[in-house]
Amino acid sequence: MKEYQQKFRDLKQAFEQTGGDAASVQALYEYKGFLEGQDTSEARWMLVEVCEQLRLYQTAYQLLCSLVTGEDERLARLQELQEQGDRFALQPSGEGEAAALPTFRYHPEPLKTGAFVPVNPPERCECCGKPTSIRYEGPFYSVEEVSCLCPDCIASGAAAEKFDGQFQDDCSVEEGVDDPDKLEELVCRTPGYSGWQQEYWRSHCGDYCAFVGYVGYRELEQMGLVEQLLEDTVWEEWGADPLELMQGMQNGGGLQGYLFRCLHCGKYLLWMDCD
Repeated sequence: MKEYQQKFRDLKQAFEQTGGDAASVQALYEYKGFLEGQDTSEARWMLVEVCEQLRLYQTAYQLLCSLVTGEDERLARLQELQEQGDRFALQPSGEGEAAALPTFRYHPEPLKTGAFVPVNPPERCECCGKPTSIRYEGPFYSVEEVSCLCPDCIASGAAAEKFDGQFQDDCSVEEGVDDPDKLEELVCRTPGYSGWQQEYWRSHCGDYCAFVGYVGYRELEQMGLVEQLLEDTVWEEWGADPLELMQGMQNGGGLQGYLFRCLHCGKYLLWMDCD
């Protein structure tokens, strides 16, 4: 067990020192794969730790359920977090998959945010009928339930057209954008993000912003964005002390933050909701 713990401590330290960069996240996923191949209780206990670090809360909860009986404080905490599934999990790096992705102006890193996930074996896209090794995991508003869409069918608008659907509610976008073509690109040709409530898309400089990712107060501190975000006029709508609200945000927690960046001036903007 000590050997497992030391390896995890080293990986966790590297993760924290780099702010959770792609290499440190990938290293944790590789260690997760190693632990999954070990048929010992010690490895399963350590696997819970790794999954928690990767924000794979549902997976961590299911693992812990098999290891403990009766009341357990840690199990109770994970039980609350696991209700959101693993949708806020950190994603492993995938340079090959990223290179194959179309460019999404309003959602530039959809693999990193979890809007797309690698699948093996490949699945069949319900729009074009072709096998895809990358499946869309975000929201899609349509009458027909669709389980697998490939990146190309989203980027071309074919998926939205075929299923008469949208990836973002066109009524839940910030005002200030007068170009209907930009709205069409956002709702019909851009992968969405998953919120606790109705997803809302920020705008700035007469255009919709790029979705950066899911954040809590810790991530905003690491990025040095707290002071800048305190100047956002959106706080007036929420009618609460902005710093107190921001400090209550936890990535993957009950109060979730969603970070955006203006495509023109580079300013960061925030949205949040709760479960």
